[in-house]
Amino acid sequence: MNFYIALTFIKGVGPIIARNLIAHFGDVEKIFTAKKADLQHFGKIGELLLDENIKNQAIKRAEEEILFAKKHNIEIYTFLDKTYPYRLKECEDAPVVLYSIGKADLNSGHFIAMVGTRNVTAYGKEICNKFVSELSINQQDITIISGLAYGVDSCAHKAALSEKLPTIAVVAHGLDRIYPAQHKHLAQRIVESGGAIVTEYPTKTKPEAGNFVQRNRIIAGLCDATIIVESGAKGGALLTAAAANSYNRDVFAFPGRIDDDFSAGCNNLIKTNQAAMLTSAADLENFMGWKKGTVKEQTLFNELTDEERKIVEILHKEPLNANDLSREIQIPVQKIMSTLIMMEFKGLIKLMPGNIYKA
Repeated sequence: MNFYIALTFIKGVGPIIARNLIAHFGDVEKIFTAKKADLQHFGKIGELLLDENIKNQAIKRAEEEILFAKKHNIEIYTFLDKTYPYRLKECEDAPVVLYSIGKADLNSGHFIAMVGTRNVTAYGKEICNKFVSELSINQQDITIISGLAYGVDSCAHKAALSEKLPTIAVVAHGLDRIYPAQHKHLAQRIVESGGAIVTEYPTKTKPEAGNFVQRNRIIAGLCDATIIVESGAKGGALLTAAAANSYNRDVFAFPGRIDDDFSAGCNNLIKTNQAAMLTSAADLENFMGWKKGTVKEQTLFNELTDEERKIVEILHKEPLNANDLSREIQIPVQKIMSTLIMMEFKGLIKLMPGNIYKA
């Protein structure tokens, strides 16, 4: 773990370069012991990785992070961990290290991002509260993701807490602080209620402007769907929507009056087919194919063949691709593919980006 963290402290090594290095060497520790000939293809990054002082400082900072995490019950996920969020792992610019405080399962159930303007109106607040309330009636495995900022973000978190749904805040700084400071109590409630505070940033990282842009891609990458509640013609929420679209994730927006500045961004997303229009939780459930209630699910489960039942049971625990699923239930992949196609057609499973199936 310490070498993964140390890699993030090498200046110029972002998520994509880090993943390329790991793929090239096959082992993250080998990156720190590589010779000049092994690093010549990586230009200036290779030169930095040959500097013993730079490497030692990075390793020292990594050890400090691990000690801080142990002291404050912070979970550290590295990119190749089985517990690393599978949705985020599908994104090419996913961070190689993720820090989380709280008990939220980052892989379980349906994850929805709700984001928007910091200058939320009464209309936006009403949307947040009503939508989450409606959603909680039929969907008990929902987790609401947002960014802990003022406006729509805090409304979404509070609405989830009110409906006793887990909520996760993705922040743009290290977990040695909370920003904005006024949301410290909200962050505490999120953690105590079974949610989590998540970041890619180590301690001593301040909430600088550029970090929020990078943070938005994690919000989008963690989720099955991203919902823009209210947004002006420009704003961070639109960057989150763009990231979600780039990951081939579903994007939705609530429409507003055509002369309302705080709905201009949402209306334009809908008009340009960058987002589907939402008016209720039922719209989302229908679009995503999420089943309602438990009686129907049990009836469907009883009607499955033995092979289909095995597939559903496995995919409920962990989303997998066809090859991994084939090995798990010991059925040739050529045979299982036709079953998967029929199960997807029936709405029993869903094919996610990266050819990953989930139930």
